[in-house]
Amino acid sequence: MAESKDYKKLYEEMLSYSRTKHQMNQKKIRIGLKVNIFVPLIFLVLSFIISEAKLVFLLLWIVSLFGIAFYLIYVEFSDYKMQDQWKEMGIGAKEEESDASLLGSGVEQAGQKVSEHLDYVDSRIEEEKQRLENEIAERRQRLMEIVAQRGKKEEEDHEEHH
Repeated sequence: MAESKDYKKLYEEMLSYSRTKHQMNQKKIRIGLKVNIFVPLIFLVLSFIISEAKLVFLLLWIVSLFGIAFYLIYVEFSDYKMQDQWKEMGIGAKEEESDASLLGSGVEQAGQKVSEHLDYVDSRIEEEKQRLENEIAERRQRLMEIVAQRGKKEEEDHEEHH
Protein backbone atom coordinates (compact mmCIF):
# COMPACT_ATOMS: atom_id res chain seq x y z
CA MET A 1 0.00 0.00 0.00
CA ALA A 2 2.99 2.30 0.43
CA GLU A 3 3.49 2.14 -3.33
CA SER A 4 -0.07 3.39 -3.83
CA LYS A 5 0.67 6.41 -1.66
CA ASP A 6 3.84 7.02 -3.69
CA TYR A 7 1.80 6.88 -6.90
CA LYS A 8 -0.78 9.26 -5.49
CA LYS A 9 1.92 11.64 -4.30
CA LEU A 10 3.60 11.51 -7.71
CA TYR A 11 0.25 12.14 -9.39
CA GLU A 12 -0.43 15.16 -7.18
CA GLU A 13 3.06 16.53 -7.86
CA MET A 14 2.60 16.12 -11.61
CA LEU A 15 -0.78 17.83 -11.43
CA SER A 16 0.64 20.70 -9.40
CA TYR A 17 3.58 21.05 -11.80
CA SER A 18 1.23 21.09 -14.80
CA ARG A 19 -0.98 23.76 -13.28
CA THR A 20 2.03 25.91 -12.40
CA LYS A 21 3.54 25.40 -15.87
CA HIS A 22 0.23 26.31 -17.53
CA GLN A 23 -0.09 29.48 -15.46
CA MET A 24 3.50 30.42 -16.31
CA ASN A 25 2.81 29.79 -20.01
CA GLN A 26 -0.29 31.98 -19.88
CA LYS A 27 1.75 34.75 -18.26
CA LYS A 28 4.50 34.35 -20.89
CA ILE A 29 1.90 34.65 -23.64
CA ARG A 30 0.41 37.83 -22.16
CA ILE A 31 3.86 39.37 -21.79
CA GLY A 32 4.86 38.17 -25.28
CA LEU A 33 1.83 39.82 -26.83
CA LYS A 34 2.68 43.12 -25.12
CA VAL A 35 6.30 42.83 -26.23
CA ASN A 36 5.09 41.98 -29.75
CA ILE A 37 3.31 45.33 -29.85
CA PHE A 38 5.86 47.60 -28.18
CA VAL A 39 9.29 46.41 -29.38
CA PRO A 40 8.47 46.50 -33.11
CA LEU A 41 6.69 49.82 -32.56
CA ILE A 42 9.87 51.24 -31.03
CA PHE A 43 11.95 50.06 -34.02
CA LEU A 44 9.38 51.47 -36.43
CA VAL A 45 9.36 54.86 -34.70
CA LEU A 46 13.18 54.90 -34.61
CA SER A 47 13.30 54.12 -38.33
CA PHE A 48 11.19 57.23 -39.04
CA ILE A 49 13.09 59.45 -36.57
CA ILE A 50 16.65 58.47 -37.56
CA SER A 51 16.89 58.76 -41.30
CA GLU A 52 20.50 57.49 -41.60
CA ALA A 53 19.73 54.01 -40.20
CA LYS A 54 16.28 53.54 -41.66
CA LEU A 55 17.11 50.19 -43.28
CA VAL A 56 18.67 48.79 -40.10
CA PHE A 57 15.66 49.69 -37.96
CA LEU A 58 13.23 48.33 -40.54
CA LEU A 59 15.17 45.04 -40.56
CA LEU A 60 15.16 45.00 -36.75
CA TRP A 61 11.42 45.69 -36.85
CA ILE A 62 10.82 42.69 -39.16
CA VAL A 63 13.18 40.39 -37.25
CA SER A 64 11.59 41.33 -33.91
CA LEU A 65 8.10 40.60 -35.27
CA PHE A 66 9.14 37.16 -36.49
CA GLY A 67 11.23 36.37 -33.41
CA ILE A 68 8.49 37.23 -30.95
CA ALA A 69 5.90 35.42 -33.07
CA PHE A 70 8.02 32.25 -33.12
CA TYR A 71 8.51 32.51 -29.36
CA LEU A 72 4.76 32.83 -28.80
CA ILE A 73 4.09 29.88 -31.09
CA TYR A 74 6.63 27.80 -29.15
CA VAL A 75 5.12 28.66 -25.75
CA GLU A 76 1.56 28.01 -26.95
CA PHE A 77 2.54 24.74 -28.63
CA SER A 78 4.35 23.45 -25.53
CA ASP A 79 1.29 24.35 -23.42
CA TYR A 80 -0.98 22.64 -25.93
CA LYS A 81 1.14 19.48 -25.93
CA MET A 82 1.12 19.35 -22.12
CA GLN A 83 -2.68 19.65 -22.03
CA ASP A 84 -2.98 17.12 -24.84
CA GLN A 85 -0.96 14.60 -22.80
CA TRP A 86 -3.32 15.10 -19.87
CA LYS A 87 -6.31 14.58 -22.18
CA GLU A 88 -4.76 11.29 -23.37
CA MET A 89 -4.62 10.24 -19.74
CA GLY A 90 -8.35 10.97 -19.43
CA ILE A 91 -8.08 14.38 -17.81
CA GLY A 92 -9.70 16.94 -20.13
CA ALA A 93 -9.99 20.70 -19.85
CA LYS A 94 -13.15 22.46 -20.94
CA GLU A 95 -12.54 25.48 -23.11
CA GLU A 96 -15.10 27.62 -21.29
CA GLU A 97 -13.35 27.21 -17.95
CA SER A 98 -10.97 29.86 -16.69
CA ASP A 99 -7.19 29.61 -16.72
CA ALA A 100 -7.20 28.98 -12.97
CA SER A 101 -8.76 25.59 -13.66
CA LEU A 102 -6.14 24.01 -15.87
CA LEU A 103 -7.58 20.58 -16.32
CA GLY A 104 -11.28 21.17 -15.65
CA SER A 105 -13.80 19.13 -13.73
CA GLY A 106 -12.38 15.92 -15.19
CA VAL A 107 -9.53 16.12 -12.67
CA GLU A 108 -11.61 14.73 -9.84
CA GLN A 109 -12.99 11.94 -12.00
CA ALA A 110 -9.58 11.12 -13.41
CA GLY A 111 -8.08 11.24 -9.93
CA GLN A 112 -10.74 8.78 -8.80
CA LYS A 113 -9.99 6.52 -11.79
CA VAL A 114 -6.27 6.69 -11.10
CA SER A 115 -6.85 5.95 -7.43
CA GLU A 116 -9.11 2.98 -8.27
CA HIS A 117 -6.59 1.66 -10.77
CA LEU A 118 -3.75 2.00 -8.26
CA ASP A 119 -5.81 0.20 -5.63
CA TYR A 120 -6.51 -2.57 -8.15
CA VAL A 121 -2.81 -2.82 -9.03
CA ASP A 122 -1.90 -2.94 -5.33
CA SER A 123 -4.45 -5.70 -4.68
CA ARG A 124 -3.15 -7.69 -7.65
CA ILE A 125 0.41 -7.29 -6.38
CA GLU A 126 -0.66 -8.51 -2.93
CA GLU A 127 -2.51 -11.49 -4.47
CA GLU A 128 0.49 -12.41 -6.60
CA LYS A 129 2.81 -12.01 -3.63
CA GLN A 130 0.60 -14.30 -1.52
CA ARG A 131 0.39 -16.86 -4.35
CA LEU A 132 4.17 -16.90 -4.72
CA GLU A 133 4.68 -17.24 -0.97
CA ASN A 134 2.28 -20.22 -0.92
CA GLU A 135 4.06 -21.77 -3.91
CA ILE A 136 7.43 -21.31 -2.22
CA ALA A 137 6.11 -22.89 0.98
CA GLU A 138 4.73 -25.88 -0.98
CA ARG A 139 8.00 -26.35 -2.86
CA ARG A 140 9.97 -26.08 0.38
CA GLN A 141 7.71 -28.75 1.93
CA ARG A 142 8.14 -31.04 -1.10
CA LEU A 143 11.89 -30.50 -1.05
CA MET A 144 12.06 -31.38 2.64
CA GLU A 145 10.02 -34.54 1.97
CA ILE A 146 12.36 -35.49 -0.88
CA VAL A 147 15.42 -34.86 1.31
CA ALA A 148 13.86 -36.91 4.12
CA GLN A 149 13.07 -39.78 1.73
CA ARG A 150 16.61 -39.74 0.32
CA GLY A 151 17.99 -39.64 3.84
CA LYS A 152 15.95 -42.73 4.77
CA LYS A 153 16.97 -44.47 1.56
CA GLU A 154 20.66 -43.71 2.19
CA GLU A 155 20.34 -45.02 5.77
CA GLU A 156 18.71 -48.19 4.47
CA ASP A 157 21.42 -48.58 1.79
CA HIS A 158 24.09 -47.92 4.41
CA GLU A 159 22.60 -50.53 6.78
CA GLU A 160 22.34 -53.10 3.97
CA HIS A 161 26.06 -52.66 3.15
CA HIS A 162 27.10 -53.18 6.76
